[in-house]
Amino acid sequence: MERESDRQPVQLKLGPIDWTAKGQPLRLVFLSLAMLAPWFWVWLGLHILKDYRLTILMYEVLGCGLPILLIRNKPLPPLWPFRFKRRWIFSGAIGVNLIILGVFWQTNSFNMDWEWFYQRMQTTHLFINTEFWLLALCIVLLNPFFEEMFWRGIIYQELKDYTTPLKANLISSFFFGAWHWVVLQAYCTPFWALWLTVAVMLGGILFAYTYEKSGTLASAVMLHATGADLPMVYVVYSCVTQAGQWMHQNPFM
Repeated sequence: MERESDRQPVQLKLGPIDWTAKGQPLRLVFLSLAMLAPWFWVWLGLHILKDYRLTILMYEVLGCGLPILLIRNKPLPPLWPFRFKRRWIFSGAIGVNLIILGVFWQTNSFNMDWEWFYQRMQTTHLFINTEFWLLALCIVLLNPFFEEMFWRGIIYQELKDYTTPLKANLISSFFFGAWHWVVLQAYCTPFWALWLTVAVMLGGILFAYTYEKSGTLASAVMLHATGADLPMVYVVYSCVTQAGQWMHQNPFM
């Protein structure tokens, strides 16, 4: 028979609810919203504000930087040291560059409709000038860090609390690639917008695998910068230049 002295009073602890604690439903909601947020910021920048510079700024600061502060539930992953085999990173970067640039050259610049592309350039103020090169420098040096910290260091890591590493990789990579479609369909033909989006998703899978194998973000950032963002800058530069040349040769189009 239970004695009166053995009974423990029930104590109610009042205080703020940790909505980011593992298992809380709202934590998964926050993760879902964070993965969808880039769609909104990029759509707002390109289709409402119609300025590629503001689009980049909103994506980096509001799409990546702000969620890192709001939904982080554990220490940020280490950036250094560079633990993955360097030759794998450099070989992968060179291989991806050859594929991207090879397809770009062989398909006549992704079969662009130059008149339409030139109009999009004018609408979003995409020109080759000093500002373009400054933003290109930021894309190659800063964008890989912000994106890897957000998509792999936060989203991928948090999703692993709900599912297996493989499924977390596939889910995070799908959303990582999917928002790029908003940009690509604004400048490319529908066919290339679709397939380039798939290519970005595959790149996300590779970045997450590299991060998982190394335990730090350095390798993923290096592969992202040299294998994705660097050739992208060249492709954009080449398309803008070719569109300008085409319109110069067809001034009445």
